[in-house]
Parts: sequence; C-alpha cells; structure tokens
Amino acid sequence: MKPFIKQAFVVSGAALNIVGHGCAHGYPAVLFAQLITDGGPVTLTDHDTSWIASAVGVMGIVGNFISPVLMTRFGRQKSHLICTIPALLGWIVFVLGNSVPLFLLARFLHGLALGLRTPLAAILVAEYTEPKYRGAFLGTFAISLGLGILLSHVWGAYLSWKNTAIACSLFPLISMVIISLSPESASWLISKGRFEDAKKAFRWVRGEGEAQVKELESMIRAQEREIQSAEMRKNRQVRKEFKINRIFRSITDTLKTIMRIFKKKEFYKPLIIAICMLIVFEFGGAHMVPAYGNLILQAVLDKSDAKDVAWQFTVIDLLRTVCALLAIFLLKTVKRRTILFTSGAMTVLSLALISAFVYLRKAEIITQTWLLDTVPMTLMVLYSVSFCLGLVPLNWVICGEVFPLTYRSLGSTLSTSFLTPAFVVSMKTAPHFYSSIGVEGAFLVYSATLTVCLLVMYAMLPETKDRTLQDIEDSFKGKKNCDIEVQLSLMDDKSNLVSK
Repeated sequence: MKPFIKQAFVVSGAALNIVGHGCAHGYPAVLFAQLITDGGPVTLTDHDTSWIASAVGVMGIVGNFISPVLMTRFGRQKSHLICTIPALLGWIVFVLGNSVPLFLLARFLHGLALGLRTPLAAILVAEYTEPKYRGAFLGTFAISLGLGILLSHVWGAYLSWKNTAIACSLFPLISMVIISLSPESASWLISKGRFEDAKKAFRWVRGEGEAQVKELESMIRAQEREIQSAEMRKNRQVRKEFKINRIFRSITDTLKTIMRIFKKKEFYKPLIIAICMLIVFEFGGAHMVPAYGNLILQAVLDKSDAKDVAWQFTVIDLLRTVCALLAIFLLKTVKRRTILFTSGAMTVLSLALISAFVYLRKAEIITQTWLLDTVPMTLMVLYSVSFCLGLVPLNWVICGEVFPLTYRSLGSTLSTSFLTPAFVVSMKTAPHFYSSIGVEGAFLVYSATLTVCLLVMYAMLPETKDRTLQDIEDSFKGKKNCDIEVQLSLMDDKSNLVSK
C-alpha cells in the first residue's frame, strides 16, 4: 500500500469525526424547527434554545484541558479513540431523550468530544502526513465540518429529529473502527524515547524514501538534544534533606519551567499566532452563520420571514462545502501567507461592504430596486467564498503546523482553550448585537476584530508550506538551515570521538 493511501486512511478517521461534529453544530436548527413547528414533546423557550445552542462551548473548555493529558500520557491514537466516545453517547441521549435537561446533557457530551478533539485533530494530521500533503489533508477538516452541517440540515428536512440523530451517530462509529486500525504517532513515540517503535510507525505511514529518512533522523536528533538538556538541568539541581524543602523546590522548579517555556520564541510566537487564527475563525462566522444564518440573511436581504431566505441559506451552506473542497487544491499550490492575507482582506472588506450597504439602505440613500435585489446577496456570496476558501481551512492548517514537538500538546491546548470561550461569547452575544446595533453594526465589530488579529499574524507568521515541522520550529528559534546542518555534523563528530 502506498504511503499516501495509508496517510489518507489515518486522516479519514479524524475527518469522519469532524463530520460528526459538523452534524452536532447543525443539529440544533433541526431540533428547534421541528419542536416549534410540530409542537413535539417539549416546549422550548428562548432561554432554552440559546443554552442548548451554546452549551457545546461550556464543556469544550473542559475537554481542551483534558486533551493534552490524554495525548501526552496515552498517545495520539488512543486519545483520538477516547474523544469519539462522548460524541457517540451524545447522539444516543438525543435519540432517547425528551426533555430540556437531557438535550443539554447531549450537548454537553458533544462539547466534551469537541474540546477533546480540537487540540488533537490538527496535531494528528501534522504528525502523520508528509509536508507536501499536509495542507491538503488539513484542508479536508473544513470540508468535513461543512459537510456535517449540510447533511444534518438535509436529513432534518426529511427525517424526524430522532432519526436524524441516529443517522449522525454513524460518523463516530465508523471513525472508531478506522482509528483502531491506525498506528501510533511516530512523533509521540519519539517524545517518549521509544525510537525503534517510532521508526516502525514512521516507515509504515510515510515510507522509507531519502527525504523521509532524513526527516525521521532530524526529529530523533532534536529529541535527543532535548533529553540531554533536561538531564543536564536535572543534574545541576541540589537535593534537599527535608521533605518540605523538596516540595517547595518542586513547586519552584515547575514555575521556573513554565516561565522558561513562555519566554521561548518557539513557544510564545506560535501560541499568539494560533490564538489569533482561532479568534479569526470564530468571529469570522464559522459557527454564527450556521446557527443564525436565517436572522443574518433576513437583515441583509431585508426580508421579514425566514421562509423568504430559505434558498439563499441553502446556497450559503453549499458554498461552504464547495469552497472547502476547492481549498484543498489551493493549499497544495499557493503559499500559506498568500492565502491567509488575501482571504482575510477580502473577508474584512466584504463584511464592511455589507454593513455599509445596509446602513445606506436604511438611510434611503440606495433606493434603486435592481441594487436592492442583487447587491446584498452578491456581497453575502463574496463574504462566504472569501471566508470559507481561505480562513476556515487555514485555521486547521496553521494550528497544526506551528507548534514545536516538545510543547505541541501544551501549545495546542492553550490556544484552542480560547476557541470554546470565543464560541460561547459569539453565540450568546450575536442575538443581542443583532437586536441592539443590528447585523450591520455587528459586522463592523467583527471586521475590526479580524483586522487586528490579521495584523498580528502578518508580523509573526513565517511561511510554512512544504516545510517539515522541525524546519518550522527552527525558523521560530531564528536558526537557518546551514546552522542546523553544522550542529548536526558537530554532534556526529562528537559521537564518533566518544565511540573511538
């Protein structure tokens, strides 16, 4: 079996998991519509619907902090398997439940699964796949998320909300089978000093070409240097006779270690970049549009009934999935920075233009019928294409590429821990924004937020396309390729002298 097919097999487990999460994001619209229209076994208030919609983010924070513990202790493969369990249980609760508390429980379980998976998914693809395929594989996550949202809406149009939950539960089930058949990450095995096991896992998924061998040796050598540095620091410590002194020293050393990590350029720069990318992802509309798309389209298109924007909402859903598919080819051929800042600039511009148009329409400055009929939807299409073609898939790509191996679990967790509060804040505040300053005012706030984050990333983000993870880490450290080669040759010379 070719390495590409093996890598695609492993990634498909993560992709199907994300399809399931996409279904979870789209499912509340199905649940609310059917319960309100048909009466159903439960009467939902506005308070109930807002909490059911945003409950995912609450438990997502918990999952974010559990995930690195699982990844570090049990490895990537077992952690990935564990995160599918609450996702499956959530769908089971929806099938069996008929009350608001059970609906909230199901959403909490989905939130836990989302929190566990978010730091893990990008790391999985980054560590299992070759640099030349990494962008394309990471880009499939955006397709998977959009596909899940679309499928849940389509199934919900023809099936009951309970049968829709049954259909959605198939994705975590199939994902569990694929994950069980996948090997452990070679990067994790290297971090644990299990170099022989790492070589076997790496060769299985990546092959034994010259470039692959060189990358593997570079990772092992980097980890050996890290182990030697840790041993030297440990040997310099003075042991204390009394237990209280040992405890105090342990706490002090832990704090010093944390401070030392945060002072390292290869840690704090990727952390800032990843946080900015996740804020752009959330406040750019990744979850607000699927949840509140009807309200947004009614305000932008000046319609009074949700039924009047039904086909436009379907167009936006389809564009999200199509753009995610096209983004795979874009990520394969175009540099990351080019995609990021072109897509970011167009997204900010389209949000500002939509806001300006609505203000002008309300002021009755624009009154021509043909403009009122064509411009708003054209701008919404421009916004959807700009955002979904670049910023959405790059969220997964950049967060999966920038963190160094030693701090990858910690960095990914700290950065993604900002996503779930941002999710809750955006989902809970959006209706209040829409009713107070209008959709047009909210879009101005979001465009300003995106602009600040994009400027920070413009100053700090290096180009990562077709570069190994070790090479990206060295670029944050300020090392050049020639410096790395000199260090490796010196290490070889020292090892030869020792052996002699």
